[in-house]
Amino acid sequence: MIQKIQFFPIFLWLCAFVCALYPINDWQLWLFSIAIALLYGWAFLSLSSKLKEGWVIPKSPVLYLAGAFWLWVAVSVFWSDVRTVTLMSICMFSVMPLGFFAGIIGYDDSFFKRMAPFVAMVFALLSFWAVFQFFFLNAYFMGQARHPLADPSSLGGLLSMGLFGAMGWMCADRPPVERRGALALCILLVCGIMATVSRAPIFAFVPAFVVFLVLLRPQIKAHGKQFVLLLISAVLFYGLMQTGIQKKFDLGQRLFGTTQFAEGNGNTERLHIWSSALKMVEDRPLLGTGYGTFFLYYPEYRSAGDQNGAMLAHNDPLQFFTELGFLGPLLFYAFAFACVWRTFRALKNIDDPSQRISVVALFCALIALVVESHVGFNLYNLSILMLTGIVLAAWFKATQKGIVDEVAVSTLPASLPSGLGKGLLAVPFVMIVWLLFGMTAGEHYTNKASKDLFQENMFNFAHDINKAGRLSQGLNTRAYLLAVNVPMSILDFKKGKMDEKEQTELYEQVTDYMKRVLEINPRSASAYYYLGKVQTLVASKIIPENTPIPEEYYKKTLALDPAHLGARLALVKLYKAMQKPRSEQIAVLEPGIHMLYHTPLAMEYYGELTRLYLEDRNYGKVKVVLKKMSDFKKREIYSAARENTTLPQAIMGGDAALPALP
Repeated sequence: MIQKIQFFPIFLWLCAFVCALYPINDWQLWLFSIAIALLYGWAFLSLSSKLKEGWVIPKSPVLYLAGAFWLWVAVSVFWSDVRTVTLMSICMFSVMPLGFFAGIIGYDDSFFKRMAPFVAMVFALLSFWAVFQFFFLNAYFMGQARHPLADPSSLGGLLSMGLFGAMGWMCADRPPVERRGALALCILLVCGIMATVSRAPIFAFVPAFVVFLVLLRPQIKAHGKQFVLLLISAVLFYGLMQTGIQKKFDLGQRLFGTTQFAEGNGNTERLHIWSSALKMVEDRPLLGTGYGTFFLYYPEYRSAGDQNGAMLAHNDPLQFFTELGFLGPLLFYAFAFACVWRTFRALKNIDDPSQRISVVALFCALIALVVESHVGFNLYNLSILMLTGIVLAAWFKATQKGIVDEVAVSTLPASLPSGLGKGLLAVPFVMIVWLLFGMTAGEHYTNKASKDLFQENMFNFAHDINKAGRLSQGLNTRAYLLAVNVPMSILDFKKGKMDEKEQTELYEQVTDYMKRVLEINPRSASAYYYLGKVQTLVASKIIPENTPIPEEYYKKTLALDPAHLGARLALVKLYKAMQKPRSEQIAVLEPGIHMLYHTPLAMEYYGELTRLYLEDRNYGKVKVVLKKMSDFKKREIYSAARENTTLPQAIMGGDAALPALP
């Protein structure tokens, strides 16, 4: 009976985890929301099942610090300039502490033991798929296994956490058939990690494995043959990776090239990102920018040598510093050290080998996660956050075999019916999920409207953009930024052919949209660009007095986002009309030359800069710009070919038809 009762929460958590992996990229938006909703449902089920008898909460520094960090993340919404982004980010982050607390309060060891085989199957499938990607979809995934996650290092980090669990299972005193199964899973996971051709998971694995070896020396010695076989399998797989397959990266070269710093090298890119992030910290050391808002501020601080830009800091503690102030990394490291302290306290009092293996395997999985988080963004990945929450809960339960925690029991008032108590508990979960799905639906219809606009289907565009606004309760800035294209296009198409009243109505429509955008997101560079651009499409008498001139708006746009080509080109066009010197025009365009672009405007930008350099007789820089233009064209051709090749087509041989990797 107990097994039947506990099967549904296991199924619910697994469904949430699979959704969080985003197995179908086209559905990513909905899968994100469904994953969080299912995890919240699982947490509600966990907590409500213990509501009548009371929540037994251990009095442990680990829980206090986890709660303090979660609270600090949540309250950052009050000082965030873009609260909608922070709220959505808090929803995502909460799956980790919520999974941790709900797992501790709602379940015992048997729940995690029953869950383990199902999680192992998911990891086996992920590893097999990673190997398949490397050998048969190398061009499609640009040389590194990454699907279903977008980033190879994140996939490697996820598999690395599973590997420690599998090695612990391999060391346990289990029947031979189970140990052979565990060895097979370990081999699959190692091959899957290597197929990502990512350095971070491998380097993060090393210190965690050293701890594993030291703390489980007798068990590893007893199962030495399995570990030797695992090592041999890794060497053989590396040899297989060196076969005649057309691949972009070599794992060995990447590992040995970690200390090299050259243009375009991942190490150099990270240094640029970290340098910019530290400048953000200098400006807001106390409270930060608000959780989840790093990507909104980063363009303003972006270093001139950073080609690619960044959405994340590639160093989670540093990103906590930028978004949460000094308390962010302080609470994070305090929590990590509390986990270390609790682990060694527990191991002193645990003699049972199987219990020691459980504690150490889970602890080492967490070590690998924390180490890799210093060069990646594991703690900003939904699936890894979910897995970390459940691993933390299982680890905490395992350490309780060696530590007797004092507990506090939280119960409902005796006069309150249990049904009403569950209803009150459900309220915050329902409200958050309702808000989440509203925002998701708004994004969905905004994406549809974007396609409508591209296809010039204006009837559907108007319908979808209005629906996006209603469903998101007017909080979707992308909807306004898309909607503004209609009045802007009319003004551009009928420039000089409209009377003053028509121009005024359209001008006010544009400025009203952009004011709404800036109320929601004052970091929106595009809003300032449109406020400047619209002035060039109407008569000067339409524009109210004391309105900043287009030049000021364009400069504000470029201050917020130096990669905004629309503003850069518009400013040069303005300077040309004002007959400003060529040197000033070049000074506007030149700062963007080292950036990597993914918009068709890049060709116009390169063409304009080439013209100015030719007029200036600077032929050396002309060659540099033409090389950039050629590289952009190659990326554009590859991207178009890949976009028109579905994953099933690639599996059936379409991968071979893709152009050379850019």
